[in-house]
Amino acid sequence: MKVVIVDDEINSVKYIEEKLRSYKEFSVQETFTNPVDALAYLIRTKVDLLFLDIEMPGISGLYIAEQIALIRPDTKICFISAHNEGAVKAFELNALDYIQKPFTMERFDKCIRRFMDQKAKMDPQVKMNALSDVNQAIDYNLNMVCGYDDENIAILNISDIYYFETCNSIVFIHTKDKIYRGNKTLAFYEEKLENQYFFKTHKSYLVNLSKVDHFSPRITYTYDMFFKDVKDVVPVSRSKVKELKEYFN
Repeated sequence: MKVVIVDDEINSVKYIEEKLRSYKEFSVQETFTNPVDALAYLIRTKVDLLFLDIEMPGISGLYIAEQIALIRPDTKICFISAHNEGAVKAFELNALDYIQKPFTMERFDKCIRRFMDQKAKMDPQVKMNALSDVNQAIDYNLNMVCGYDDENIAILNISDIYYFETCNSIVFIHTKDKIYRGNKTLAFYEEKLENQYFFKTHKSYLVNLSKVDHFSPRITYTYDMFFKDVKDVVPVSRSKVKELKEYFN
C-alpha cells in the first residue's frame, strides 16, 4: 500500500517513516516538508494512505485534505495535529483519524489498525462534511488556493489573483490571463484571506486590493473599481464605499 508523509517538521517525517518500517504492507512513496510540492504531487498521483500535518506554511493541511478528498476520495488521511483539546475533539466527533504531537507508538498503531479495517471506510460525502466541520473548528490562513480549469487543477499563488466572483453559486477566480473555477464558497475565501489584503466590495466580489488602480463614483452612489493591468471592472456596493475609503486613507 502506497503511503505519503507531509509535515514541515523533518523529525516528524523521519519518525513516521521509521515506524512504518514495522509494517510490511506499506511502502513510503514520497515524503514532503513543503506542502505546495506535496499538493502538486497528490493531485497527479494516487496514494492509499496520507499522513498530513495541519499547521504548515502556505497551505494548511486541512485545505489539502479537502482538495484530495474531492479528486481522490479513496485516499485515507491521518492528520498530524499539534492543536489543543478543542480541535482534537472536532476530529473525534467527525471520525477523522489523527495523531496528536507528540505521538506514541500505541497511538500510531491505532491509526494503522483503523486504516486496515475495511469497515472504517467513510462515504466520500460524509468525509467532505466532516472536513468542513473541522475546518470551522480550526482557524488558518492561505497563501495558495486550487483553481479548476475543466479537468486540470492549478495551484494559484494568492498574489496572482485579482478577484473572486460568485455567479449562480459558483465561485470564479480571476487572474491576469485566465479564469479558474473555485470549489469553495466566497465566504470561505473571505475568511481565509482576511490577512492578505482581500476586500469584499460587493456580495458577489472579493478583490485583491494590491491589484487595484483606482475606483470611480457612479450616479447611484456606488463605485466602479479598476485594476492596474486588466480591463475588468468590479462594482463597489453603496454599503461598502465608506469602509473602502477608510481602508485606502
